[in-house]
Amino acid sequence: MITTPDASTRDRIVTEAIRLFARHGFSGTTVGDIEQAAGLAPRAGGLYKHFRSKEDVLSAAIERHVREMERMRSRLEVMPLGDVGAELTLAARWALAELGEEQLVMKVVQKDGDRFPELVREVHARIVEPGHAQAARIFERMFSELGIKGRDPRAIAAVALGALVDYRLEETMFGVPPGGVGEEEFIEAWVDTWESFARGAALPRAGEEK
Repeated sequence: MITTPDASTRDRIVTEAIRLFARHGFSGTTVGDIEQAAGLAPRAGGLYKHFRSKEDVLSAAIERHVREMERMRSRLEVMPLGDVGAELTLAARWALAELGEEQLVMKVVQKDGDRFPELVREVHARIVEPGHAQAARIFERMFSELGIKGRDPRAIAAVALGALVDYRLEETMFGVPPGGVGEEEFIEAWVDTWESFARGAALPRAGEEK
């Protein structure tokens, strides 16, 4: 698709608006602020050539983020590697990348969720729930490959995903990673933890036959 000047301006408006909403809140951000940040003359009506209102800009930002996440997930879906460690590494990198992209949206939800309850529902339904579903499918596939029975892959996936969420959240909040552990080092430890768990869970329990 060829990007036209108008499309580029619209995209800049969305990019700067979500950044400002995350930093100052929806009410604390004016149309003029967005226009100036996007390289337009402030309070000259440039935003209204592309959007009806600030609310319309916010909706466009959420929609753009959802499309980006869907593209990331679709790429992950077509990359089954047949190797537990490799699949977990890919899944961790995907999740941390997605969580990084989500931070601005989540800040907006935290700041203005009470004002826009429909935004909270949309973000949960279109971003959070699909993320959990994706993680569950990864563990379901892994459990199937290893013949693991009697374990709930959805619950295990929720615990595993929670560690990744905490890593990205703490890094975003404080500007440093948890415990000073770098991302690649964290991923390696995360993969080792869950690969070891999976290998152990694949062994027959006492009194059980494989």
